[in-house]
Amino acid sequence: MHQSFESIESSLEELFNKIEKASNNGYQNLLNSNRWGTQFHKLTTEELFFMNVSNKEILAILNLSIHNSIVKNDYSILIDGVFMYSRFRFLNWTHAPGTNDWIAIESLITNDKELMSLVYPETLVLTDDNYDFSYLLSRNLLRTILANQNWKEHTLQEYSDFINAVSGKFDVSFLNYLYGVLNGDDELSKTSFQQMEQWYSKCQWLTKGWYREADMVKKHPVFLLGLLQLQKLKGNGSTIEANKDWLKDAGTFLRKNEYYKPKPAFEFDHKLSFINEALTRDFSSFYLQYKNKIETLLY
Repeated sequence: MHQSFESIESSLEELFNKIEKASNNGYQNLLNSNRWGTQFHKLTTEELFFMNVSNKEILAILNLSIHNSIVKNDYSILIDGVFMYSRFRFLNWTHAPGTNDWIAIESLITNDKELMSLVYPETLVLTDDNYDFSYLLSRNLLRTILANQNWKEHTLQEYSDFINAVSGKFDVSFLNYLYGVLNGDDELSKTSFQQMEQWYSKCQWLTKGWYREADMVKKHPVFLLGLLQLQKLKGNGSTIEANKDWLKDAGTFLRKNEYYKPKPAFEFDHKLSFINEALTRDFSSFYLQYKNKIETLLY
């Protein structure tokens, strides 16, 4: 795991150099090179870079931001880190099919409406991936809360039909929390959030999946901070009180700094300086141009 931003930047510089070299050598050894390699000339070096960055480096940005915010007792560092990490990860996943629902939860921490509009576009639909009822219900509940209340009747019926098929303690609490937020059941939301705090470390798809390379998240759950913001956004005005001190303090900072405008926690130099613009001023345009090219490669 990277212990400093300089280490992250050095690793990403090596990747960029690798991509430059591959661009002049048939695009060998790049992600999806066996499938799309003959068409990679349609992508810029910068677009190929975002495609090939690993979760290890992106999550290291989040990990380091959590650490620095604790050491300096400054939660603006945390917010800036989440802002940078979530946008970076979203660009990294442009080539992957589907919608990044967990990024939507994280974007609530930074009130990143620009990111949210890209994660949940107007063409968003409910998912029908019924191989995992927990995944199906959580995604559809979240999409209904954040994107389209017209789906509420269908989503609540779906919850009633399938909730008993979900067995994981964290998963059940997560689904009950989303149900409580959507249905305006404040007591259910409070109880379910306390249960999620208790069972968070046992949730493998979060601590050993989504946040695999970010050890700080295992004790300082950014995901739950995003869910606190979800309740604040769609709740009836009440505030859920977290038990963990870190969540309490971070939640208090967000309440007191409602209009804080986040910025990237770190700035890249030299040949990586394009990342700064891609994550800020050019974020939407870079993503949409890149997304259109990917769709051309796919179809």
